[in-house]
Parts: sequence; structure tokens; C-alpha cells
Amino acid sequence: MQIAVVGAGIVGASIAYHLARRGARVHLFDEGPAPAAGVTGKAFGWVNLINGEPTTNYGNYRIWREAITEYQRLKAALPDALQHARSGSLIWHATVAETEALVQEHQAAGATVELVDAKTIAWWEPELREVPECAAFSPDDLALDPTQLTQTLVHAAIAFGARADFNQKIVALETSDGRVTGVRTAEGAVSADVVVLATGTSVDALISSFGLAIGVESSPAVLLQFSADRPFLNRILRGPDLEVRQRPDHSLVAAASYRGDSEENGPTAIGHRMLDVMKRKLALPEGVELRQATVGYRPVFADGFPRLGFLPGADGIYVAVAHPGVILAPLLGRLAMEEIVEGQRSMLVPGFNVAAFPDS
Repeated sequence: MQIAVVGAGIVGASIAYHLARRGARVHLFDEGPAPAAGVTGKAFGWVNLINGEPTTNYGNYRIWREAITEYQRLKAALPDALQHARSGSLIWHATVAETEALVQEHQAAGATVELVDAKTIAWWEPELREVPECAAFSPDDLALDPTQLTQTLVHAAIAFGARADFNQKIVALETSDGRVTGVRTAEGAVSADVVVLATGTSVDALISSFGLAIGVESSPAVLLQFSADRPFLNRILRGPDLEVRQRPDHSLVAAASYRGDSEENGPTAIGHRMLDVMKRKLALPEGVELRQATVGYRPVFADGFPRLGFLPGADGIYVAVAHPGVILAPLLGRLAMEEIVEGQRSMLVPGFNVAAFPDS
């Protein structure tokens, strides 16, 4: 089976890896210069269940929980994928009651999370200046580099026989007798039995010629990167106005809400304000500076669920769109492989039906 995978972000890379590992002939395309050139490269890199919503959206929480388990399968199959990942996070809200409620909610849903006191927090994170009275400790969370993981998946796919072409924009989907038969780039047509679209917010543009749209929306978020010359944080920290982790190279990564592109609220301004917050809350090393502030446009749906499956009305197209992609990618890669190659459809992740298309 010949399969074209469009999009070499973390979701597309995972699908390409799982398909190639299963024996499919895979051709991966991306319009960027390298894997993770789009929104994946602007992701915070937090694999977790603690940010899920077990009470208000338990169906999606179940997907996240299975996705966390999938990371252990990926680690066993591809040890290099997580070689630089760090474990554990501390999360607290504005009040003790809110933090306690967070822990209780997730414990009731079966998650591994515990409430830790200020003494424990200060012992674990001695550079934290403003120590909360308590925090939720989520020990199984992973902090990882989404770009590195995506590159590892692509390289593994290539090792299994896949081909990967970058700087290749898909200008059209090839069709014959009502079925999609491949993709067309500026260099010509490439045949495929199935075309997988893992292009995030760009999916609707690729399927619009079929009169279809899946209703994907764009949710911007800011990723901030700061220099640092020594290790001083041991876990991901997230408080009311702080979400930060430290990379193996000692640099800091922080996440923030997008507030527009104005001078006073643009990404760079947010980055400088975040630095002020970190100086107040953390004993930062000397010389920490804002290095980069970027915006990632995350693909989301109104119901909060990812989407995975063949498109009705466009035979031969398989769509994989998800936020949070970093959490879900290994799971979606395996489920997509099982459906495309083995014909086994999982009911865990929503697919598509004709009624789901606003343009149909």
C-alpha cells in the first residue's frame, strides 16, 4: 500500500512512523524546511493528564489517558524518542481550595496525582521564591522537546523505508473517477492509495475543492524562550501567572496566552513581562534574557476533541487533526495505522460523518 502523508508535524510524523513500521510504503511531505517547522516547533512540550477535564469532558479525558499510556509503548519501541525527557510537574491555583479540588477531581478519575505541601515544594524546587501553600504533583508528566521527538519519528520512519520530502507544498489532490489518487506538488504528481492530511489548520484549504470543511479553528498561543547558563528547575512549574520548564541545555521555555500583535500586548511584550514574573517568583541565574517569542496556531474543534478518520465524500482521504498534538501524536499514529492498513477502526477518537461538514 502506497500512502502519502501530508504534514511533518508531530502528528504526521507519528503516522508516517507507525505506517512505515507496519510495512506500508510511505511518502511524507511538508512545505517547511524540516520536521516540526509549523505549530509543533512552537509547542511547550508537556505530556500530561493534569490539564485534562475529567468532569466536564470525560470522553476527551479518556483519550488523553490512553495517550499517556501510549508514550510508554513508544519508549519501548523507540528508546531514542524520549531520551532527554524529564518527569513530573507541580501545579497550583490561586487558592488552596482550588488546588485541593484539582487534585481530588483527578484522583477521582483515576489519575496518579497527589497533594504536596509547601515544605515539600521548597525542598524539591529550592529556587522557587514564592512557594505556594500546596500544589498538585503529577509524577508521570513528561517535559520533552517536540521538535526533537518529531525528528526522531521521521528518522525512524525513513529507517523503515519511508521517503520524506521537505519544502514541498501540496498544490492539489489528484483524483480519478471520484477517488483521490495522490498529491500534486510544484514538481509533479505523486500517486498514493491513501492521502493522509495532518496539516492542522490548513486541512480545510486542501479539501475545499471537494466542497468539504471539517470546521477546524485556529487557537493561537505564545511560546517564549529564555537563555540560562545553569540548571535550577527540576520539574514543570505552573501557577496562576507562570508556566515554565527548563531544557537539558539549561534554556527556559514558558507558555503564555496570545493577546494580539499590538506593541504593548504582542509576543515580545508578553515575553518581557514573563521575565519580570520569573524574576519575582524564581531565583533566576544571572543574565537570563528573552531569546525568542513565537506564536503557534493550534488546530482545535468546538467540542475539544481531536479528529481522526477517512472523509466521507472524498474517497481516499484520511484526516488527522489534533490539539494537543504533542500529547496525542503517538496514540493517533498507532490508531491511524490500524485503520488504514488493518481496517480496524477505534471508537476512542471521533471520526467524520456527512453531517459534520458545514459545507456539505
